[in-house]
Amino acid sequence: MNDELELFIDNFTSKEKEALKFASKVHKGTYRKGTIKEEYIWHPIRVAYLVNKYKTSKSKEDLICAALLHDTIEDTITDKNDMYNDIVDAFGIQTASLVKELTTVDDFKNAVGKTKYLGIKLNDMSSYALVIKLCDRLDNVSDLDNVSTNFKEKYLNETIHVLYMLLTKRNEKYISSTHLIIIRDILKKVLSYGEKSFIKQKTIN
Repeated sequence: MNDELELFIDNFTSKEKEALKFASKVHKGTYRKGTIKEEYIWHPIRVAYLVNKYKTSKSKEDLICAALLHDTIEDTITDKNDMYNDIVDAFGIQTASLVKELTTVDDFKNAVGKTKYLGIKLNDMSSYALVIKLCDRLDNVSDLDNVSTNFKEKYLNETIHVLYMLLTKRNEKYISSTHLIIIRDILKKVLSYGEKSFIKQKTIN
């Protein structure tokens, strides 16, 4: 996978290289959760790689940039509005709008709970943002051997519930074949862990 990622990065456009540089600066000094210490920047790189793998679009460059930047507003220690404006100035309104769409609204999340919040958020997302968010989830479920059993159980169940809400309640917005393929691969990965007792027999309404 590392060789594939290096090749992917080597073929970045100038705009994508700038997005990687921007994200690397924001995430400098932060690491992924888990027992293996991995620089956080590799997560958005993998998400961008997955977007490139799954999505064909004339807006591919903006999608890759948004994937690289998808956690920058959320994780910034400075003013979030300033960060959004910086992204607009550097990468354009489409990329910035996608990043903003992918950013967690903490007050809403805290009010309704994270799982329900994610279910509502995914249902309301634009098609492009949903592709990035699903790729984000796919990378996260692919990295659960590196975390505690409790976190793994919680994340697997959260994933099942969020996808259930997406598939049953996204009535007003289109679910594309691309979305369905990524959802399939997320579920295959969830089931690959084999710990069926982790998956609860309930859904969130």
